[in-house]
Amino acid sequence: MATLNGLRIAPNPPKRISVERTNLTARERALLPDPRWVTEDDADAIMSMREEKKAAGKSYSLEQVLAEYGLTLERSNPSRRSPATAPTRRRRQA
Repeated sequence: MATLNGLRIAPNPPKRISVERTNLTARERALLPDPRWVTEDDADAIMSMREEKKAAGKSYSLEQVLAEYGLTLERSNPSRRSPATAPTRRRRQA
């Protein structure tokens, strides 16, 4: 420990909060490296997992997300844009 004018000073604790101050489920608590504390990195991972679960496996393109917020995507090569619908398949002839 460092000292200042004869007083002992503890080093800066890592930025973390007590698990009791959170709304973590038992399953989320089991994922923590230290079950008593939540760090910012732990919280980021848990929030990502919650968002993924909430999306229920649905995925959205970047263009769809931007359109939702009223933005557009400027492409450097517009010809590489994927078509809005899947191309029709041709049957092979025997």
